[in-house]
Amino acid sequence: MKNVVLIVFYLLLNNINAQDKKIALKFFEDGNYNAAINEYKVLIKDDLKNIDYNFNLAVSYLNTNGDKSRAVSHLEFLIKDPKIIPDTWYLLGRAYHFGYQFDKAITAYQKFLEINKGNLLNLDDAPKQIEYCENAKELMKFPLNVTFNNLGDNINSKHSDYYPFIPLEEDFILFNSKRMNSNKELYDGSFPSDIYISHVVNGEYKKAKLITDKINSIEDSEEIVGLNAEGTKSIVSVFDFLKDEINLYECNIDNKSFSKLLKLDKNINSKADEIAACLSQDGSKIFFASNRSGGYGGVDLYLCQRLPNGNWSSPLNLGPTINTEFDEDFPNLSPDGNTLYFSSKGHTSMGGYDIFTSAWDDKKKKFTGVKNIGYPINTPEDNMNFRISKSNKYGYISAVRKEGKGDLDVYRVEFNKVEPRYTVITGNLKTQNGSDALEDVYIQVIDVETGEPYGDYAPNEKSMRYVIILPPGKYEIYVNALDCDELFEEIEIYDKASFRTEINKDIVLTKQ
Repeated sequence: MKNVVLIVFYLLLNNINAQDKKIALKFFEDGNYNAAINEYKVLIKDDLKNIDYNFNLAVSYLNTNGDKSRAVSHLEFLIKDPKIIPDTWYLLGRAYHFGYQFDKAITAYQKFLEINKGNLLNLDDAPKQIEYCENAKELMKFPLNVTFNNLGDNINSKHSDYYPFIPLEEDFILFNSKRMNSNKELYDGSFPSDIYISHVVNGEYKKAKLITDKINSIEDSEEIVGLNAEGTKSIVSVFDFLKDEINLYECNIDNKSFSKLLKLDKNINSKADEIAACLSQDGSKIFFASNRSGGYGGVDLYLCQRLPNGNWSSPLNLGPTINTEFDEDFPNLSPDGNTLYFSSKGHTSMGGYDIFTSAWDDKKKKFTGVKNIGYPINTPEDNMNFRISKSNKYGYISAVRKEGKGDLDVYRVEFNKVEPRYTVITGNLKTQNGSDALEDVYIQVIDVETGEPYGDYAPNEKSMRYVIILPPGKYEIYVNALDCDELFEEIEIYDKASFRTEINKDIVLTKQ
């Protein structure tokens, strides 16, 4: 009887495992890699040396917005088998690459090239990946002095939040999110994208909300892909699931109101894919990305001029200085229009898309001098849209980082070497009755975040007028004077659209 029970138990167990295997494979084949990871992590516990489990789990890690280097251990196990397909070495190179193990990645790519025996899918790409690794090693020798500030729960979610756009004064932010709304879940486990907005109040972004249903819809997938400097005109990409096509639209923004979408004309929208665009401040130029024929390869950047009749001119390719045989995307103009930011898989990328800059040459009448913006803004991951603030002190990106909420998050990147805007605080020191003389007055400002003194100050001995100059932040003002009670008073210097150049503030002391 016991043997019969054991046989039934094992039959049930095998049936369950077979069912779980089918579920895992279905998720994998549908491109629902996050769900596939969850399934294969369970399956592999009972069969550590299963080749399919290890391979599919590694591929799933490499295709999600997370720590792709988690694929390394599984691929290292697989290459011990001399009969394993050569592409495994390529995938191991990718895993090392994402894990910043560039020398190991190069070795794996070279091994892949040595042992391939035919027209493999990744054969042409491996030399480029080796070049990326060499670029990365050089770029990381000279890291940018930047600080990444995650915009927090008011903006980010556990889903993909990406492509942030801000106007000159940073009074609002527009971005895309694939979080769950009323939209139906797609076969790959994601949700159609919608556009969100958050306004600045007292220097902080408030809880993001869906913009008007004039733009966001249940049927299609919408993305903000461009914004002019003033934040009055945006470019929206709409993917029509039924027609399986993407088109670019223009939308006017007036305060918190969005106009209906106006489809851009045939000189911009074509039978090819148009992905992203940006408008010059005066609205006379539009830069956009397209994979139409006749370019330098893949996706190129183009320029159209606004004609007197309001239509757009025929597109002009930005040429080989900007465009390469690889893909270029997401053009963004600096607020003054003199710098073009764009992403590229060519030039000196350290892996996939990197963000580059190009300066306008007034004599040559074109953008020249392409430069990689640098690590750690650029990483082995794809780095796409980049938006710079008016002061050049802050940039906005979407990235996958360890401190993130999950998937892509929106970050405000501070360039630490760029001077911040300062607020001048002025006022008079006096007692409650206003007539008592003050002596031996000492003022100290303490940075609340660090707890360290920011500076010491003294008022004019006769007028008792003081001047304090502070960058955005939270501070405590400590005042001590002879025969007066000590005073502690907090003050916050707001940033973004809430920034003020001057604050008038009298300080009243109490006589003992």
